Amino acid sequence: MDRLRRPESFDDVHAEGLFRGTTALQILQNRGIIFAHGLEGLLGAGGFRPQKIPTKQEVLEAGARIFDNTSCAEHVNVFVSHCWGSKRWAKYLALCLYLNFTAAVVCALGTWVAAVTVMLVFGGNFATSHRFNLLSFSIVVYLPTAVFFVVFFLGHHVLHRFRPISLWVDRACVHQTDDELKRRQIQALPVFVARSSSMLVLWDDSYFQRLWCQLELATFAKYGGAAKVQFQPLWLAPWLLSALALDLAVATSWNIIFYWVPKATLTSTSSAVLPTLVLESPFAPLVEGMVFTTTNAIALGVLASIPWTYSCKKKLRNHALMLEQMAAFDCRAAQCTVEADRILVELQVRQLFSSPEKEDEADLTSSSHPLSPRSLPSVHGVSSCDSRALDDFNAFIRGPLRSTVLESVGGEMHVPYGMCLSASLPMIFWSVSDILQYCHCGVGDGLRSCAAPLIIGWVINILLVLPIVYPVFLRMLKCALAVRSEWLQLILSALSGIVTFCHSSNCQGVAFVLPTLGVQDTATRWVGFTFLAFLLLQISCLFGNSGILPAPAAAPETGNDGTYRRLHTADT
Repeated sequence: MDRLRRPESFDDVHAEGLFRGTTALQILQNRGIIFAHGLEGLLGAGGFRPQKIPTKQEVLEAGARIFDNTSCAEHVNVFVSHCWGSKRWAKYLALCLYLNFTAAVVCALGTWVAAVTVMLVFGGNFATSHRFNLLSFSIVVYLPTAVFFVVFFLGHHVLHRFRPISLWVDRACVHQTDDELKRRQIQALPVFVARSSSMLVLWDDSYFQRLWCQLELATFAKYGGAAKVQFQPLWLAPWLLSALALDLAVATSWNIIFYWVPKATLTSTSSAVLPTLVLESPFAPLVEGMVFTTTNAIALGVLASIPWTYSCKKKLRNHALMLEQMAAFDCRAAQCTVEADRILVELQVRQLFSSPEKEDEADLTSSSHPLSPRSLPSVHGVSSCDSRALDDFNAFIRGPLRSTVLESVGGEMHVPYGMCLSASLPMIFWSVSDILQYCHCGVGDGLRSCAAPLIIGWVINILLVLPIVYPVFLRMLKCALAVRSEWLQLILSALSGIVTFCHSSNCQGVAFVLPTLGVQDTATRWVGFTFLAFLLLQISCLFGNSGILPAPAAAPETGNDGTYRRLHTADT
């Protein structure tokens, strides 16, 4: 392969029609079939049946169709960087999360508000019946959750019309069956990266080991900066969807327990266990609620611990691996199919991260030794003599880029507060159904007087209790996985899920009971204030700036970030 082209040669590349752009509609059609391996992806994206045995003409036509569906571009909004060996479904879900997540949350909340309005206006006539409970739960919980999933998977069909986003994806924008055109486009890869407004990295465990992925990162580091690189780990979307499905199951279970199981059954356990002295005290409702909640939470925790452990265990290991790979990054250890490509890529990286004087010297040497098979060793010598440029690239990945990733996705045990709230949407949706059913009425003075303590309890739960579930479980699971015995790991992981579920459920129960007790005496007030302070401290430790979160990335002008500073002084 000839020498890679410089980003400054964009005018020539554009005139040759090499720089192409595509849309989310094309990439995500047929559930991301374009990301399927081999001929299946080529044929499926090209309009043929993926399972058929194609003729040579059909293969060529499929490649031409995919390429013709792209368009010439001067710049694109997002350059999608990924490994070809990653799973198709993982990439499809990651792009759905990137493109549609915000719209899915907004549409789900909008549907919920509309459903709540309908229930408040028309639900009063049959609020005491099981029919009302089934109807309200279906409309207020299932319907908004279904809207979330529909928009999550299909929202780009509508969003593209209002806010079109241009993408560069190699499988579509590089001709897959015209070898000559493909060679020229690969040579112009640095141009494509430099003309992209942002880079989306679909990370998997092999991403930092791939040579061409490193070239894309190096080029964008020069012309875009670390702040415009967004990492989308391929485990994140499956984790979020499984968390939502699990939360929906939990909300359904609590609704059945509270409104379908006879009241006598619910109170018999606490009455049988607690002594008379406790039952006659002012805190009897609080203690009874905790006993009832713990009993049911253990049962639900046993069922939830298995899917929790699977998804969170995968999250912990993959997240830690991503940060470890960045901390120990070395571009010289990259893997490539064609070994001659390593020389080209390292030469390009050296030019990107070299000082202007050394870059000019390299240009003179390269011009006198064109990249033909006979001259490759001499060029390799030129590249190896300036190994500091490769070290600077390594330092950029280990320093500024890793800090940016930590700022956006956090450490291995961190889950953003907003993401935790999103994973709790079904429970949030259930709050209104619970209030209406508990107060046995629709709208009016009766609703306001009866619902006030319950509304206060739900507000506390939504803001301070529901988001803590996964951060707490991740920390407990981390300790459980530190044990060497696999059987002990399994037992401790299950116990971690049960304890986490009991802890969050008891916090929810206390948050509901305390407002109903009101301000009966000084002791009750102090218990309420102490509990609220505990919840605030818990949220601060899990999501605040108390050392749990990674420290912000250092500014480019200070600290050990000299690589980033040297990289951009060449442009001034």
